Amino acid sequence: MSNSENKIYALIPARGGSKGVPRKNLKSIAGFPLISYTIKAAMQAKHVDAVYVSSDCEDILEYSTAQGCTCIVRPPEYATDEASASDVVKHFIKIVNVDDEDLIVYLQPTSPLRDEHHIDDALRILKKTGFTSLVSLEALHKSPYKSFRLDENEQLISLFDEKLSNVRRQNLPLCYAPNGAIYIFSKSEFEARGGFPSNGSVAYVMSAEESVDIDTEADFLETEALLRNKYGIF
Repeated sequence: MSNSENKIYALIPARGGSKGVPRKNLKSIAGFPLISYTIKAAMQAKHVDAVYVSSDCEDILEYSTAQGCTCIVRPPEYATDEASASDVVKHFIKIVNVDDEDLIVYLQPTSPLRDEHHIDDALRILKKTGFTSLVSLEALHKSPYKSFRLDENEQLISLFDEKLSNVRRQNLPLCYAPNGAIYIFSKSEFEARGGFPSNGSVAYVMSAEESVDIDTEADFLETEALLRNKYGIF
């Protein structure tokens, strides 16, 4: 539990529907529902004060309650394919009495290799630096400086200066992308930005294995062995 004056809330978004895999969040992986790994991580994180699950699915809400989470029934308009993560946070803030400087730790259940140690490490880094937002990242193996888009004639246009597309990869800046595992921000920062803060946030870099983000049936199969090895599940 947090000893700070401001509260730290873990928020787990878990829709009942999914385009890629039906009932994805309750689908078994290495013997447990996918969402269980994120619930366990949030519940065991030393610096988290309360764990909330936001869902439109009765089965998810029932399961999460049994695991000790506080559940929020998400209205249909916040549970469509078009609804954004920011919409989920806005609804959470409406329902829960979150103070301006309280922290929200947004944890997607599709990142089962992210555990309580990552959450606590991220919160310690945030406290040490004095910032109010953090994003977990994975290093990109292919540089965006060498990327292109196509114009209306299907011809290449460099995303950056064309000269960079000819530079050795080793001489280009190392780039990162959010891996979806951990977002931390204060209520005031979220509202000031009109959504999840990114520019100026503290970076929390995770390995490629830890950054697994499950979206398809193939992802389930590929991740199962990693989970069994990590948690000694046989």
